[in-house]
Amino acid sequence: METKNIVYMALFITMVFVATNIRLHFPLGAGGLVHIGTLMMFAIAIKYGKRYGAISAAIGMTLFDVMMGWASWAPGTFFVRLAAGFIVGYIAQSPKGQGMDFIRNLLAITLGGFIIVSGYYIFEAFFITDFYGALASIPGNLMQILIGIFALFILDSLPKLDISPSLSDNHV
Repeated sequence: METKNIVYMALFITMVFVATNIRLHFPLGAGGLVHIGTLMMFAIAIKYGKRYGAISAAIGMTLFDVMMGWASWAPGTFFVRLAAGFIVGYIAQSPKGQGMDFIRNLLAITLGGFIIVSGYYIFEAFFITDFYGALASIPGNLMQILIGIFALFILDSLPKLDISPSLSDNHV
């Protein structure tokens, strides 16, 4: 892997971590931490591809969990965000280029959001609470997806990067 790609990956991980620290407070009941990390994850995955989306989301948000007192959630976060970031970036690939088709990008966020909501529900139901208690996190996770949709509107403001073919997803 080229040095510049390592730097991009570190930058994206940091961006996801910092964005996850920007928490929003909504009266949604007991569960579901709401932050803008999901928006950042979606933007990175759509614009720069499945590998950058998956790795930056998995590591950035898992670091958040471990460092901010949510360590019991870290294993679930790692796998849920890895899968969601990968799927979002994969679906956003098109013949027009990575993230260049609005409909594919919207579909990517929809499916990525489904992975996030269902993945956290399953993880929480088995490892944190129970199947009934895990329902309390769904509204917060849905709110994150709704906030994440705004990634569609910031894609043009993200720089075009010279990403080497070894990590680029600009092919279909």
